[in-house]
This record gives sequence, structure tokens and C-alpha cells, in this order.
Amino acid sequence: MLSNPPQVDIIVITVTLANGLTVEHRYPIGHVRNQQEFERMMDPVLRAPVEAMMGIGRAKAFTLANPVCVYNVAHVMSLRVRGEGSSQAMEMADHVHEMGFLARDRGG
Repeated sequence: MLSNPPQVDIIVITVTLANGLTVEHRYPIGHVRNQQEFERMMDPVLRAPVEAMMGIGRAKAFTLANPVCVYNVAHVMSLRVRGEGSSQAMEMADHVHEMGFLARDRGG
């Protein structure tokens, strides 16, 4: 009998543009099971977009992967984060706001 492999936890960053288009960037987080590991993994992913959107530094654009896209901050309306997979992934996505980045998104 075949068993199902464990589901991979994923953090999804959704970018909404001024024209209404939304793009999802999916970051597999594997078996990250504590907040310190999660922060080390997601800080470099989220810091550049958030700093660019807040006008910190000179960046007028940022890049996200999975799929790779370069965004002009003038066209970005919002960034949202949610977890998919285990309840642990959802809790880690909730933790993003505690990292000083974004509000929670429990929607699908």
C-alpha cells in the first residue's frame, strides 16, 4: 500500500498591483518548525519588498521569486502573506506581522 508523502508547507506572498492583477509567489518552507528558522528564511525574502514600499533607502523596485518578478513600487497596492499546508505553516505566516512586516492574511 502506498502512503501519501507529507505535505510540504508553503508560504505564499501575494502582490496586488494597481491595475488589479494579483501574482502569488510560493516559497516552500519544508520542515521549518520553529520561528527562529522561519525568520532566518523569510527575512531576506520580505525585507527588500517592505523597505522599498516604505521608502526606506533608494530602492524603487523589488524582486520576488517563484515565479521571478521585478515590481516597480509605484504599481504595487499590497503585499499579503499566508501559510499553506500544516497549521504550523499558518502560524508562521501569522508571525510575519510580529517580524515588523505585514498584517495577517488567513484568507485563501
